[in-house]
Amino acid sequence: MKRGKSLKYFVLLMCSMFVLLLCSGIVHAFDLPKVIDKKNCAQYKDLLIPSMYRAVERGDFIITPGQINFKYKQNDSFIAASAKNEGKFDVNSEGDLIDKHTGKYPENIYGYPFPNIDLKDPKAGEKIIYNFNFQRYRFTGSREHIYISWINKNGEERYIQGLDQRLYMNGRQPGQEIKNNPDKILYFQFQNVMEPMSVKGTNTLAYIYMDARTDSNYAYVPAIRRIRQTGATTRSDPYMGSDSWLDMNYMWDGKDRNMKWKYVGEKTILVSFTSPNMLPVQELPDGRITRVFPYTGKHIKYGHEDPKWKGASWAPHNITYVPRKVWIVEQMPKDPYYNWGLHINYVDQETYTIWYKEVFEKSGDFRTWVVTLLHYSEAPSGKNNTGDWDSQFFIDEKSYHATAVNRAAHPEAFLYMPASKLDSSFFSVNNFLLLSK
Repeated sequence: MKRGKSLKYFVLLMCSMFVLLLCSGIVHAFDLPKVIDKKNCAQYKDLLIPSMYRAVERGDFIITPGQINFKYKQNDSFIAASAKNEGKFDVNSEGDLIDKHTGKYPENIYGYPFPNIDLKDPKAGEKIIYNFNFQRYRFTGSREHIYISWINKNGEERYIQGLDQRLYMNGRQPGQEIKNNPDKILYFQFQNVMEPMSVKGTNTLAYIYMDARTDSNYAYVPAIRRIRQTGATTRSDPYMGSDSWLDMNYMWDGKDRNMKWKYVGEKTILVSFTSPNMLPVQELPDGRITRVFPYTGKHIKYGHEDPKWKGASWAPHNITYVPRKVWIVEQMPKDPYYNWGLHINYVDQETYTIWYKEVFEKSGDFRTWVVTLLHYSEAPSGKNNTGDWDSQFFIDEKSYHATAVNRAAHPEAFLYMPASKLDSSFFSVNNFLLLSK
């Protein structure tokens, strides 16, 4: 009897210690089971965002906690530059980033604009999101191979694939600043659809401005062989009939001043890595780094590709889930014509990666949640891909449908592309038309 009571007290003590660890935000992979599924998920509810918990509870997902063999971080030069930005910048009443001395959007910032954020500051939400922006602007320029898959409960319905090109005019490293920017463009985007033939050439181009001007958005429609200029809110329309939309690239790719931001709290959650190991990459003489992925083919493995899998057909496989501390930041569109209502962002406290997003309709009903899956790569110089992603998948809870936006290896895919390899002339309307025919 005494032995039975001792065992009972030991189990209670271990459970109490786990609860204390959760409350303190200190959770390690070795504290967790090998699998979190519908049988034991209630015990680990605090480590899952609400939509993920519901997915595990109904058997759509199985979580596989593990350990990563690297430190997920920004590189040292970026952190050192961030420290020098302390006290230089602010956010005005309209939500624009400004230099305190000029009152205007800074010409170039390298590093986090706000290296130390007071969470009691009413502007804490905006400052967190500006840090998120500038950690990706440091990539300078990028070209990615994209494979988008429409997935229903039985498997893949259809796909498109092509290239996504970006040129960041701000956030650039010292020595790579672009001084000739008369239009005050923050960054350019060009999505070029290449397959299948039925939609080839259905391309989009965007100019995102530093100031209050409405961003310029263009779309080429092959059926009418014309370019049409679209409004800013069309970036919240379903992209080519999928469950995703353009403003959700990198989990947020819209204009910050168009949203009301609010910091609402922090917690520790399980986030998803596609590899537990650091994947080394090469750096070319011009500064570009190559792109490698921990999987072969066009995307990671999804549930519908495993005949033995009984969960959701879009559930990702071979994922390592790791505890990370996040800030919770809400955003609400200011424009009544924007297609969505409340967004809830889960932002990494160390790297400002947005791991998850939960999106509600304007009516207040929950609709879609989005997951970032990524790996960590590093070049010998220390340049890394922190904040970049392998796959984003969008799950529409009402229609029980998903869209997976995937990246894969490609001979033209690079990060840190210098202006000599990707400059503003590539994003001209004339070149856009030429590449759309």
